[in-house]
Order: sequence, then structure tokens, then C-alpha cells
Amino acid sequence: MDRAKSPRRIVWLLALAALLVAAAVWMRSWPAPRWSAPELAGEGAREFPQPLQMVSPSAQARASELAALMPPPRAEAYLAAWGKLPDDCPRASTWLDGEDGQSVSLAVAQLTTGTDPEALGALSLLVALARRLEWEPDGLGASRGVDAEKLATLHESWIGMRAELGADRPMLAEASIVAVLAWARLMRESEQAPLAFADRAVAARAQARLEAWFAPRSERRTRLSASLAARQPLAHEALVAREGALQALDAAARRMLPDLDGECGR
Repeated sequence: MDRAKSPRRIVWLLALAALLVAAAVWMRSWPAPRWSAPELAGEGAREFPQPLQMVSPSAQARASELAALMPPPRAEAYLAAWGKLPDDCPRASTWLDGEDGQSVSLAVAQLTTGTDPEALGALSLLVALARRLEWEPDGLGASRGVDAEKLATLHESWIGMRAELGADRPMLAEASIVAVLAWARLMRESEQAPLAFADRAVAARAQARLEAWFAPRSERRTRLSASLAARQPLAHEALVAREGALQALDAAARRMLPDLDGECGR
């Protein structure tokens, strides 16, 4: 009798095993739960208070708070990038070409293409770099005009991808103007590098970028242009008049970002 039951038990065990395998396969076919930012979870979490602080000298103190609004992989990359920023004021070109510089530049590029919190995070890193790297031209070598221009190029990429889109968004509106001012500050320094080392094409390139971003000759203003007019009217007037626009933006940057001096505030 026991021998008769053994085959049945084996059959039942095989059938049960088959069911468990089928169930496991079926459950694996379910879509993985998608990450959703806390800002989508409820009304109270939709805003990031005082986003302009993320382009201030105290930005790192709120880095974790901003990272909480990013997808986990991007949040990790963002916080890791903060840990790689220099604190000994190296020359911009030297540091940006090094391992940490390349890593942070890659993180910035990836964050720039993401959500508004990610884009704000990217900009916070760029402005922090402008504060922590030396880029003031001093005439000691051919790279002295290049330092500021390399940093300006990183800001330029961010502006081209996010400033117009973010010009009327709460998290990016004011920060976008800061990005333009920081870029103008850097480009102006590059333009004013010692004569032997200055790139005479900088002024023409700067004017072309301003034309593309603000369309001053167009009857229909860009959103970024309207935002600049509301926040920096004198600079906007110079932009429309097409006279000394870069200088006017540089002057506004010196007022709003006095510690952006190319010497790490020393």
C-alpha cells in the first residue's frame, strides 16, 4: 500500500513544483514599481522652498534635501559629485581635465537632462565650481584666458538646455538668470584676458549665444528674455539695444554674485 502511494506523492510533488515555477515566472512578468518623486505624492511636497539657495555659497547644506526629489541613481551621483569638488582652489583647466573634474562634468551633464530638481542640482554644482576653482586671468601663461572659458562652456550647455524651459518654473526661474549672469561673468573675464593670451573670438561667440537665448531682435520675446527683463531690467535694456550686453550682464553678476571672483574669494 505504501508502495502504491509513493508514485502518487511524487506526481503531486512534481505538480506542486511546476505550479511554483509557473507562479514565479508569472510574478517576474509584473512591471517593477516605478520610482515617483515626493513632489508627486501630495500637495505639500510639490515645492522646493527658496531654490535660489542652491546657487548660493551655502548650497551644499541643502544638497541632501534636493537629492530627495531625484530618482535614487541620480541622487547618489549628485551627492557623490559634491564630495569630489575641490577645496584648495586649483586652476580650472587643470582640475577639469583631471579624474575628479571629468567625473563631476559627467554628473552635471546627466543631471542637466533630468527633472527640474536634477537640473537645479546640476546648476548648483556648476556655480559651486565657479566659486572653488581659480579662473582669474593673470597673464602668467597661455591658459589664463582658457580657464574662465572652460567653465563658461559648462554653464553655456546648461543654459542652452534648461534656461528657456525653466524660465517660468518655480524651481528654475531665478536660478536660470543666475546661470546667465555667472556665464557672462566668466565670458567677460575670458574676453579681458591679457592681450597675448586672449581669444579674440570670445566676444563674437558671446553675442551669438545672447542672440540665440534672448532673440532681442524678434517681436516675440523668449521666456528667458521676459524673465531677465523682470529681474535685471538694466541688463535687458542693454541686450535689446545691442550695446554692451555682456558688460551689463557682467556688472549684474558682480552685484548679485560678489564672491564669484575667480580667486575662490581669497
